[in-house]
Amino acid sequence: MNKRVENDEIDLIDVIINIWNNKLKIAAITVIFMVLLISLYYVIKPPLKAKTEILPINVFEDNLYSSYNLLIGSINKNENENKNDILYLNEINKKYLFSLFKEELQTKEIVIEAIRKYQLIDQNKFIDEDDYLKSLEKYALSLDLLKPINVDDKKRGETRLNWTIEFKINDQEKWEEALSFIDNEINKSVKNYLENNFRTTLNNLKLLEQFKLEDLNQKIEFAKNDYDIETSNRLAFLNEQASIARELNIKNNTLEVENFNTSSGGVISNLQTAKPYYMRGYSMIEKEIELIESRNNKDAFTKNLLDLEKQRRDLLEDRSIERIDKLFNSTPIIYGNNFKAAEIIYKDTEYKASISIIIVILFSGILGIIFAMFYVLISTAIQQRK
Repeated sequence: MNKRVENDEIDLIDVIINIWNNKLKIAAITVIFMVLLISLYYVIKPPLKAKTEILPINVFEDNLYSSYNLLIGSINKNENENKNDILYLNEINKKYLFSLFKEELQTKEIVIEAIRKYQLIDQNKFIDEDDYLKSLEKYALSLDLLKPINVDDKKRGETRLNWTIEFKINDQEKWEEALSFIDNEINKSVKNYLENNFRTTLNNLKLLEQFKLEDLNQKIEFAKNDYDIETSNRLAFLNEQASIARELNIKNNTLEVENFNTSSGGVISNLQTAKPYYMRGYSMIEKEIELIESRNNKDAFTKNLLDLEKQRRDLLEDRSIERIDKLFNSTPIIYGNNFKAAEIIYKDTEYKASISIIIVILFSGILGIIFAMFYVLISTAIQQRK
């Protein structure tokens, strides 16, 4: 029994000697294994990791919006001071444009369209349209948008100065064509958004001004109506007081004035005003009635009318919206064909193999040696059993 157990035990020295004696065979098998895997690497062509920078517009392009931004900046400030911040026109600068470009890129809709257009995924490999569309969406979602890191280069590690697109691709030429398409389509989309948003906001601002004008006209009309009502009420009151004064034969003001001597020798007069109005006398009251009825310019006596008229005049004379429209039309969004919100530098795309050839060589070598040793040991064991 003990002899059988001893025979079943593996003698490491015999194993090492066996491997050494078959070292040439092991080396040959390893080389063959490596050649096969390396050949397979070049035949299959594993995907490349492509990195492409996105650059904002430069300072010269940014300056093309300066006049427009200066005007809407002052308008927005005035609106805020007046606490009428319902609508705002956004300043257009490279930061705002880049944020719109990046947001559009992150939706992946244009990326999906580019993948389909330039056949970055072979549709023939899929059974039906649904499987293809699911794979298309999944592939598009694998696109990474990497933010800048370590821009000042004060820390160790990777430095990335600009936002970068990272994507695994198989065909460099098709990918660069797709990037060019993505760049053009996103800039078109941003341009259309800016124009449509501006027109909508501008129309709303015009409508808001129209509402303000209607409100002012209504307030002016109400002020004039209030004057007529107040004047009518006043005349009714004065006629009544005049009648009472005539009945009592009070022609002139009979309001008493009391004089008080002060310690310093001065005199203080105290006019008794709590007495009825008819005590002023019908002569004065009827004169007041005559003056009120003879007024030719009622507006001069209408409360708050002058202030309301000034507000209406200022609103009618305000040309801010027309000037904004004119300045907007002079920006690259409308004028010329050189609009850019940002730019994908697809011609400078960096490509790196997703699986390094060095890793393939090391991996194939290790697997080859392991496979060769097992082969030698198993073949030797079989021969010994025979």
